[in-house]
Amino acid sequence: MPVILLAHRPELFESYSSSDNSISPTIVFSGHAHGGQFRIPFMSKGIIAPNQGLFPEYTSGLYKLNNTNMIVSRGLGNSIIHVRTNNSTDLPIIKRDRK
Repeated sequence: MPVILLAHRPELFESYSSSDNSISPTIVFSGHAHGGQFRIPFMSKGIIAPNQGLFPEYTSGLYKLNNTNMIVSRGLGNSIIHVRTNNSTDLPIIKRDRK
């Protein structure tokens, strides 16, 4: 049976997916990073994110580690700075196939 974790802080992905973790989620849904707030067009990472500092690791998209997948949404809002540059809003729609 899949275990779903809703987690506000994507930078803790390693601890969520750790084999020492009693939860052992199959999938983690996260946000908080605002897509890196500002993005440079030729770079895949954002420039800054809350709790992750400069050039954060987990800002948007799908990440895989051990047996855990994490989907990070860029979200619809902003952080303290009310500007998003080269960083569109994002609201993922997840469709699960029956198997």
